[in-house]
Amino acid sequence: MEHERMLNALSGFMVHFESCAQVALPFLCQYMFPLSDCSTGTSYSATRDDCLMISEGVCADVWDLGLRFDYNLPNCDKLPKANVAPMLSTNLSTSINESMTDDITCRDDFVKTNLICEPRCDRFEQSPHTEILIMIGSEMTAAIIALILSIATIILFIKDYKKMFKYPSILIFFQDIDIIIISSIVILQTSNRDGLYCSSVSLLETLNNPTPFCQYGGALFHYSIINIILWWFFHVAIFFHKVMFPFQANRIEKLGQDKYILAIVIICSMLVPLPAVIIGLSLDKVQYNLQRFPASICTTSSSEMWFYSSILPIDLFVGTGVVMLIVAMWNIRKKSKLHKTPQLSTAEKKIVLVFTSVTLFSTFSLGYTSDAIAKSHIFRAALTLYFECEAFGHVPGQCDRKGFEKIYSPVVGAVAHFLMGVVSLSILNFVVKWQKLKAIGGKVLSFSKYNFSKITHSITTEISV
Repeated sequence: MEHERMLNALSGFMVHFESCAQVALPFLCQYMFPLSDCSTGTSYSATRDDCLMISEGVCADVWDLGLRFDYNLPNCDKLPKANVAPMLSTNLSTSINESMTDDITCRDDFVKTNLICEPRCDRFEQSPHTEILIMIGSEMTAAIIALILSIATIILFIKDYKKMFKYPSILIFFQDIDIIIISSIVILQTSNRDGLYCSSVSLLETLNNPTPFCQYGGALFHYSIINIILWWFFHVAIFFHKVMFPFQANRIEKLGQDKYILAIVIICSMLVPLPAVIIGLSLDKVQYNLQRFPASICTTSSSEMWFYSSILPIDLFVGTGVVMLIVAMWNIRKKSKLHKTPQLSTAEKKIVLVFTSVTLFSTFSLGYTSDAIAKSHIFRAALTLYFECEAFGHVPGQCDRKGFEKIYSPVVGAVAHFLMGVVSLSILNFVVKWQKLKAIGGKVLSFSKYNFSKITHSITTEISV
């Protein structure tokens, strides 16, 4: 089936290259189905010499396209050398300069490389242009808001540095750092998307050779997104322990053991995402690469890798954390009714707000990425068919974009970025001391009223005189 698929696809390409078809199809048939002489037992298989003349000569463009579309073409270096003169040399010498595709016209978002139309890295868009503009504008706005709020939070944390390294401030502080990293990547890519993501004019060439920003930016994004959930999970776990086992929690604090527990939590949160990130940077099969066009934050090129390194662990952490949070809140409500006391203090309400915002962000993002992973094979197959169709010139109405154009909704990704801004806002709310701010505001208002009345009195006096 695999050989049949490859031959059918390449035959469609070779319609445009008559001279290539004359020599390449017999060679490929010989490569896939070697001939044998039953009387002597001699086998006649494809040779390295013929392979090199085809792949580097008359069929160079088609061969290159087949490699980019992963058609498992033979590796010439691994084929045996010919014992006699290459079988195809005569045909090649008479037809190597022939071409039937000199007059092909490419779409505006494709570029002609030699004799083939390839998608442009800086122009190709998988969705309608209006939707793309809405998506980019929304993501940029959300990222700027999240970055401003996060930086303001960091400033307030530093101002009150004595509490910054204690629970729960330290865990929320690290969450804020991760949001700054993600927001910065989004803002940077918007400022110079083509320069940061395109290693070549051709999108196919770029996909084979992702840029350093794509790889390391994708690794930072991968690390940070898991990290946010880990900080949230351990924060919820400690909160759950304090609510459900208050005497044990107080004893741990009195003995000073809470510092060691917090240190272990920080180390675990920093180390857990590292193996997946290192694998993504080391192995070509799962390397960080473009998955959305126009170019955006890179993710691992393997959907299985993304599932097991991101979706599954996030699903487990979020699910377990939500259960613990519900049980803890139910226990607080039960005790407040029993003792007829307020359910939550202001500080506890702030913490619960942070929990809720991260839960909304992680749940929505989890659903969005799960849907994207589930459709990734369909998307890639539809995109490959479209690129193959456009490879030998644009014919209006011939190549269908509907197979990939409506698979993903750009608006959903923008909503995820806005929810990240909500997380930043809830963290800022946790840090701000509203009573102190209210007192300062009252003093400023009183001072303003005093000055206003004083100025009014002086003006009235001058007029009366």
